Amino acid sequence: MRKLILLLALALAVLIGATFSLLNAGSVAVNLYVGEVQLPLSILIFLSILIGSVLGAFACTGFILRHLNDNRKLRKRIRLAEEELNQLRKIPIKDAY
Repeated sequence: MRKLILLLALALAVLIGATFSLLNAGSVAVNLYVGEVQLPLSILIFLSILIGSVLGAFACTGFILRHLNDNRKLRKRIRLAEEELNQLRKIPIKDAY
């Protein structure tokens, strides 16, 4: 069932992309400082979104790596605390009488 829903969502995305491409087939001049390139508007928008996604992923890597490191340190602290707790449970209780 889950694969079917994923397949339908993918088909819908392709259909929307195809209609977007057909509706925005006009060429646009892009000035790249060293030259000028003629690209269809739909490809230009797709490339802009793709470049933005890649730059956003690069911008997030430091944040993600820091959180992964914090999680690793916290797991180590939990493991040490659990080991200490297990050692304390093994110590026999002495009566004060």
